[in-house]
Amino acid sequence: MKIITLILLLTINCNGQKKAMKTPTELTNEFIIDYKNWNDFAFANKESKDENIKYKIGKKYDDLILKFCSPEKKYQGLAYGSNSDHCPKQELVIEEIIDSAKAIVKTKFTNEKFSFIKHDYEYHFTLIEDKWILEELYLVDDDGKYKSL
Repeated sequence: MKIITLILLLTINCNGQKKAMKTPTELTNEFIIDYKNWNDFAFANKESKDENIKYKIGKKYDDLILKFCSPEKKYQGLAYGSNSDHCPKQELVIEEIIDSAKAIVKTKFTNEKFSFIKHDYEYHFTLIEDKWILEELYLVDDDGKYKSL
């Protein structure tokens, strides 16, 4: 009887703690915020001669990738600047397309100082073990799609 009660309590506790799966749009918005925070940290410390700071810039980017992508994700070199490529005030989700275990979230970035500067992005996700994983981020223009991670 004690074992059955314990199993029931564990089952209820585990079910009660189960988190709702984040949608591709929610993850995209979270990525945009996290990327902006990383970019601003990296840019603010770009002149530092401290090797520990240089390490932290790379480590924070690695952590960003691991948070949203699979551990096997191969990504490009670090690129940051005075104006982040992704910013929650300037990049808005315009469409989410989900087809079974694949999803694409389309965003539009409009520079707040120069509104004629616009970029389209596509965030490509795959559903793996009840979690959406960011497979790739593309910059999209009239000539094609370009990997941006």
